[in-house]
Amino acid sequence: MTPAPHAAETTLARKASLSWPGAFYALFALIGCVFAFIGLSHSSFWADELFTMQVVDHHLGLSEVFRRVLADVHPPLYDFLLYVWIECFGTSEWAVRLPSAILAVLSILIFALGVRRRLSPTAIAFACAVATTSMFWYAQAQNARNYALAIAISAALLAAAIDFLRRARERFPKSAWLWLTVLGIAGSQVHPYMLLTVGVLLLFLLITSRTWPRRIAVSASGLIVLGLYVGLLWLMTHTSKHDFHDTWFSNSATFFGSHLRRVIFHFMSRQALLVVVVMLLALWLRRKHADHTEVDEQQLTNWMAGLCGFVCVGVVLSGIAVSLLVAPSFSYRNVLVCAPFGWFLLARLYDAAGPRAETRMGAIAAAAIVVLLASQLIVLMRGRMLPANEPWRASAAYVQGLQGCADAELPVITFPGTYGVGMTPGVHAMIERNYYGYYLPSSYHPYAYLPDDWVHHAGELARSDSACPVLGWVLHDLSDERRALALAKQLASQPGVTDHQVLVQEFVSYDLSWLVWKPQPSAFVFLRATSEIVDKPSALPAGMDVDREYSLGDRVLVSFNPSATSAANAYDVRRFHAQ
Repeated sequence: MTPAPHAAETTLARKASLSWPGAFYALFALIGCVFAFIGLSHSSFWADELFTMQVVDHHLGLSEVFRRVLADVHPPLYDFLLYVWIECFGTSEWAVRLPSAILAVLSILIFALGVRRRLSPTAIAFACAVATTSMFWYAQAQNARNYALAIAISAALLAAAIDFLRRARERFPKSAWLWLTVLGIAGSQVHPYMLLTVGVLLLFLLITSRTWPRRIAVSASGLIVLGLYVGLLWLMTHTSKHDFHDTWFSNSATFFGSHLRRVIFHFMSRQALLVVVVMLLALWLRRKHADHTEVDEQQLTNWMAGLCGFVCVGVVLSGIAVSLLVAPSFSYRNVLVCAPFGWFLLARLYDAAGPRAETRMGAIAAAAIVVLLASQLIVLMRGRMLPANEPWRASAAYVQGLQGCADAELPVITFPGTYGVGMTPGVHAMIERNYYGYYLPSSYHPYAYLPDDWVHHAGELARSDSACPVLGWVLHDLSDERRALALAKQLASQPGVTDHQVLVQEFVSYDLSWLVWKPQPSAFVFLRATSEIVDKPSALPAGMDVDREYSLGDRVLVSFNPSATSAANAYDVRRFHAQ
């Protein structure tokens, strides 16, 4: 049974025009894209960005970039592009992050243009709104790492695959195949999980191709992409001492489960997830009572949905397989490089089960979706004004503002494996110069200690007559206040420490918890508990308005009583709240 002419005309009109909910979705996506360029320097570089700077912040040419990339697990294309960029525009936070903002916005634009003939404008706008209000897109739009480039290439791969399939009547679509191959090569040279994305995409095309010329062409593309990546991998394993197994990744079931959960909650907000669950339920009920004799006019669109589902599931499964069989590598960020394929599924779901604004109930449901997405957008707009990264800059400014610390040794605490490898001399120097020393003048000298060595050294330092009050400094390795205070207690119990007291100055970064940005202690400076330090309010140097207003956390005084009869009452912890 075919649809009635009036019903068919209504469906076509709905798919060809942007409904009023679609106009709101498009506005939300536009606002999200605009805010990708706001607050680019409100957060200091975090540890991964500081590693990026270690690779590209020099004037020694692309050959030196490649030499430094060989110590990383990521391919070099993003670093090559960023090196050329900062040679032109400098190394300030906003300049270094600007390419990521541009690429993130481009990924939305490429996606919308690439799927415009397969999905309704309202559905596309919905998917774009969900994407730009997701934590993954939000974070990568201002992260000087390769993820924004990866999702832009993923969006382009999706568009190229649609074009390759759209030309089904051609014996061999040369231009579409060429674009698919070039994008596959580029993607595989940006991120390891882009190789998985390209491989699963080509596998689906190979399985569904009906002619031998297409099968041969797709197979050739896969061999070219894989061959170039294997060549790079050979260089990485034979010209550097990097151990791909000694990383923060884990192959435990708990780790996999945690990151699979993060895949969902970073791909879309909780509000969007609620909408998706309701639409899936509506789709199930609608299909249960549907007339299955109706002709499906969306065959190619459904094929594309199958491709996108295959890619999303395939990247997850192949990522777990690679992690188990080759080297631990599975994480939510790695999986979400294929996010544009998930965006297509969101848009397809909206076309199949989204509310129809022409009806009363549909208009109410559409209004509820608008409100839910708007609530997330407003929260993320607020977040652009807050420092959400590890406070390297703020804690360095605090240390710099203390008297007597120039030309003195600054003990910093690092844990084995945090930076991906053991404490080799090269890693030791990198931690001191490129991490703790990045925001400090050259007259300051951080020196890295493992925790047990630090406690012993800091105890000696506390008993010395050094003018610098800093006994220790830690972030990235340790972002848990409980563990930081445990270190402070261990230090305070050392023999000879003045009054058995240690003062801990905390620095906060902001994490999103539901609809509220909550300050969380994420950096700690351990200080001698002199009266001058304890009684003096915390302050940062003038000119750092954002950090002064938001980054300073509490001061915590930890005291040890050597005569205590039990461990339970041996320590006293007093908290001085930030002004």
